[in-house]
Amino acid sequence: MAQLVEVRNDDGSFLKLKKYDDRYYIHRFVGNVKDHLAAIDVMNVREDDTFILSYPKSGTHWTFTLASMLRTGETIYRGSPTFLDFTDMETIDNLPSPRVFASHMTFDFMPKQVKEGKGKVVAIFRNLKDVMSSLYAFGKIMDHPDFLSRYQFTWKGLLELHMKGQIFCGFWFEYIQNWDNVRREHQGNNIMYLMYEDMIQDLRSHVQKLALFLGVSFGPGFLDKVTEKCTFRNMATEATKTFTQSDLWNELPKSKTIPIYRKGEVGDWKNYFTVAQNEHFDKVYNEKMKNSSFDFRFESW
Repeated sequence: MAQLVEVRNDDGSFLKLKKYDDRYYIHRFVGNVKDHLAAIDVMNVREDDTFILSYPKSGTHWTFTLASMLRTGETIYRGSPTFLDFTDMETIDNLPSPRVFASHMTFDFMPKQVKEGKGKVVAIFRNLKDVMSSLYAFGKIMDHPDFLSRYQFTWKGLLELHMKGQIFCGFWFEYIQNWDNVRREHQGNNIMYLMYEDMIQDLRSHVQKLALFLGVSFGPGFLDKVTEKCTFRNMATEATKTFTQSDLWNELPKSKTIPIYRKGEVGDWKNYFTVAQNEHFDKVYNEKMKNSSFDFRFESW
């Protein structure tokens, strides 16, 4: 069963998390973790189900919106995705098709039927420096007492917690290693890999590739419209005001807008890292990633 734990740094930064089987989970994870993971494992997957998998602050909502528009044929914003991590199984089972889920877990925690090839998995990845700076900026605008009672951190504190792996959703390097294993071992053709930085550079071609992967047929005009709706500029305006009835952001923050779209830039980390922090990061990164199949692009200092 999960334990409620508090991770603290010397500078006063702290995170209150659930811990189960030596992994850290955000407090919103359903129940005691163990039972919900078991329920996900035996979940009844539909042929047109789509699973958006990502580490936090790596483009989850962005990719969800793209996939939802392509699955439904409607260029409307639908708020936040239904997270497997935070949603009880009864609610999941009763959702109408086509269902587009999200999760911050890795592929090995997906339903058994998904691992056997049913449904579609879209995995999106972002370089860790921008992930950390985005998460820090996100924390600074979350002014709701419910958030502040569980997460308070300085930039230095968050960086240290990340580099030690004492962070919600687990150690980023282990997350990537897990996906390296999936790339080598998964025999199915139901996973698409996306890189955040590539999508920022050329969204239109990725919209077309995603449509082909999902098996949907639309003309160039519709794909152009999806691309325009989902530019980061538009996502950061219209989409941030869109809530669904069950949207997890309805209570957070006080501003009553979805706080997940900010700059969408590559290289914003340079506004946060000191020279010494960057040198230490690069040393750890190069050691941890030397055998990885992933090639992340960082803006130069």
